[in-house]
Amino acid sequence: MTPPLSPPFQRALALAILVAIAAAVYYAAAQPLIDTSAANHAAIVERREVLLRYQHAAREFPARQQELAALKQEQATADGFLEGSSATLIAAQIQNRVKTLANTAKTELKSSQVLPAETSGQLKRIAVRSQISTTTAGLLTIFHDLEAQSPLLFLDNVTLQVRPMALRGRSNPDNGDTIDVQFDVYGYSHVSG
Repeated sequence: MTPPLSPPFQRALALAILVAIAAAVYYAAAQPLIDTSAANHAAIVERREVLLRYQHAAREFPARQQELAALKQEQATADGFLEGSSATLIAAQIQNRVKTLANTAKTELKSSQVLPAETSGQLKRIAVRSQISTTTAGLLTIFHDLEAQSPLLFLDNVTLQVRPMALRGRSNPDNGDTIDVQFDVYGYSHVSG
C-alpha cells in the first residue's frame, strides 16, 4: 500500500484538481460563448455600418435620379446629333443643308436621294446621296461647310469625275475645271424610345 499523503499535499492536490476542472469547464463551455458573443458583436457593428451607408444612399437617391435625368436630357440634345421626329424629316434637313450650301457656292445640285437609315445601338445613321456639278473651289467650300457645321455631318463614298473639255462651257474658259461629284453625307441621331 502507499503511505497516506500529508494534509498540506492533499490540500494542494485537491486545489490542483479543482483548478483543472474549472479550466476544463471554462474552455469547454464559457470560452466558446465568449467567442461567439464577440463575433456577434463584430457582425452587429459591421451591419450597422452597412445600414448607415444604405440609409445615406437612400437619402441621396432622389437627387441622383434627378441628376441622371438631366444627364440623359443633355445627351439627347447634345451638340453634333441630328434632331427630328423621324428619319425622313432628318434626311430632309440634310438635303436642305446640301442644297443651301450648293446654292451658296454657285453649284448645280443634280440629284439628292435619301438612303435607308441604319440603327447601331443607341444611334441611328441617316444618309443622303447627292450629285453636284461644280468647280474645285466650290467643291472645297461645300465639303468644308458640311463637315465643319453643327450638327455633325460626315462624307463617304466620294466619287469625282472631271468633265471632258468638249462638255465644258467654252464661252468662259477661265471658269476652272468642272467636276461631277457624287457623295454620301450622313449624320447620327439618337434612337427614340
